[in-house]
Amino acid sequence: MLSVALSPYLEAWPLLGDQNIAASLTPPQQAAMYSQPVAGAERSLPPNAMRVVGNLVLLLARSLKASADLFEHLSNVATGLLPTLLPPAQLAALIRENYDALYTPALLRSLDVENYCLLRWETEVLSRYEISSGRMLILGSGCGREAIALARKGLIVVGVDTNHPVLRKSQQIANTIGLPAHFHQADFLQLPYAPANFDYVFLGSTMYSTVPGSTRRQAWLVDLCRLVRPNGLVILSFSRAATPVSRRASFCAQVNQWLVTFPGANKSYEPGDDCAQGHFFHAFQTEDEVRRELISAGAVIRELNWAEGFALLTNRVSHG
Repeated sequence: MLSVALSPYLEAWPLLGDQNIAASLTPPQQAAMYSQPVAGAERSLPPNAMRVVGNLVLLLARSLKASADLFEHLSNVATGLLPTLLPPAQLAALIRENYDALYTPALLRSLDVENYCLLRWETEVLSRYEISSGRMLILGSGCGREAIALARKGLIVVGVDTNHPVLRKSQQIANTIGLPAHFHQADFLQLPYAPANFDYVFLGSTMYSTVPGSTRRQAWLVDLCRLVRPNGLVILSFSRAATPVSRRASFCAQVNQWLVTFPGANKSYEPGDDCAQGHFFHAFQTEDEVRRELISAGAVIRELNWAEGFALLTNRVSHG
């Protein structure tokens, strides 16, 4: 029979045998055929071969890790130089690019409204100033943490952001719970609201620090104060310089002070400007710096808490 004639070849190369021939064999014969090792398949290795290979792979892994750490360090230094190299408009656009990349469909699906709560300082401000009703504008509402939590406390909330998907998700959450919250897409620096339209304006998550340049921040603050009614409040949080100052921050500050002297550099650069978080932010160096900036904008400071990084303001008209 053909199977008998080919059996020596099938024993040596079982996987290359004709399937029809294998099918003609009894189950014990098939099992014996496929269990037969291929001739010459086994190779002898030196006793320490695997250890040598393992050490080489370990060396490769450590080299790649060191390279990754080096490139990350260089990237962090490079972003620290952007505030002098890019114009203010482009620096301001970085925050939108950053959060557009952050608000992925997976993130929006994972939001849990039960975790939406106010920070300690936010809760204390509400209690201290008896804020329990009225209209509040929330800039940079994002996933809706502040907006949903404040609406639960009785405020009529208008949340503003630049990202449409996250606004749609926030509105869906508010509608499901039945809260008086509405979400609008708008440019933070060109808000489409009439003067004296709100009792409160809220800037959480150190949003005030995301506007590049003291002059631009002050002009923005003037507009925000116009939005509040007499005796209304602008509540803002800001970023403070970390202490002690990191070697990276110190190096970037020195280089930026040199770069800003060149033609075409961003002349609105200030010490504390950075892009380390993927977008621009200004870290105020001292309490006096932020106080002088707020007063120069024509605002009346009701409270300034340097340790917590927030301030409560009203405009001079409301005290007239």
